[in-house]
Amino acid sequence: MSTVSEQTTEAAVSATPAPVSRKRVWFRRVMLVLLLGFAVAAIVTNRDGLAEALRETAPWAIPAAFVPGLLALGTSLGQWRSLLADVGSRLPWRPAARIFFLSQLGKYVPGSVWSILTQMELSQQHNVPKRSVLTVGVLSIAIAVTTGLTVAVVMLPFAMPDALARYWWVLLVLPVLVSLLVPAVLNRCLGLVLRLARRDPLPKPPSWRGLGTTASFQFTTWLLLGVHAWILLIGLGAPALSALPVAIGGYALAYSVGQMAIGLPAGAGVREAVLTLVMSTVVPAPAALLLALLSRALLTLVDLTMAGTQYVIGRRATAKAAEVAEQA
Repeated sequence: MSTVSEQTTEAAVSATPAPVSRKRVWFRRVMLVLLLGFAVAAIVTNRDGLAEALRETAPWAIPAAFVPGLLALGTSLGQWRSLLADVGSRLPWRPAARIFFLSQLGKYVPGSVWSILTQMELSQQHNVPKRSVLTVGVLSIAIAVTTGLTVAVVMLPFAMPDALARYWWVLLVLPVLVSLLVPAVLNRCLGLVLRLARRDPLPKPPSWRGLGTTASFQFTTWLLLGVHAWILLIGLGAPALSALPVAIGGYALAYSVGQMAIGLPAGAGVREAVLTLVMSTVVPAPAALLLALLSRALLTLVDLTMAGTQYVIGRRATAKAAEVAEQA
């Protein structure tokens, strides 16, 4: 019975975007321009600090750190797509990439909900239920924070003997998050929330297999982001061997705490504060702050690059479809 239900649900998801009214097209264009403005502002407002960071960092480290940051965004796409498939909406890679990469600009807008709202808007063309997109957005954050704190607990003690004493609160939060992600508990909570909101149940409840696949993607993302920070640390003069566990564990901790700071755009301020504190164990505090600023700018540039690429691809596909329609 579950197999038939799964096939029926996935068949309802359209790989080809449905036609969109002109009014909605303009709405989306305005929305993307606003998101783009906030993302660019995130770089411009820190231009003085970034200029100093660029002067202090070895030139090779900048493009080298960009690469794992780009790969990390790709694994984040895999995480989002796999979780969406697990709740009953399997999107092909191309439309999933367009929705996900464009939506990442929303995290630079204060409020912490704009990425998810953008995903909900763009997913409508592919018949993906809004409740599924919303659920996946919230679960993605929960899984990212849970796996991020796990990575921090495992990695930081290798470089910081007092790590668990300093970040003891992680040991209290982590078991609660893990227990809430157990499918039996999670699905009861989701069912209750959807009933209270007077919404239909999810096409499929999250499963052990789906959550495990999602967590695997997220662990890979943390590793790549850690390598990104590690390269910058070396570029600032840190010893390579001792800097690696600090980079991986510290970045996972900082990013996770930033995601818990609801309302701040991409954890602005909180992520940098934690990152500076942890990274100052292998480089001087001023250099650690420069790393935090440079890392945010590079990852923002990654988001802008991928969103811009998807926008251009989408415009070309639309123009080609219009040309074919005219010839027909």
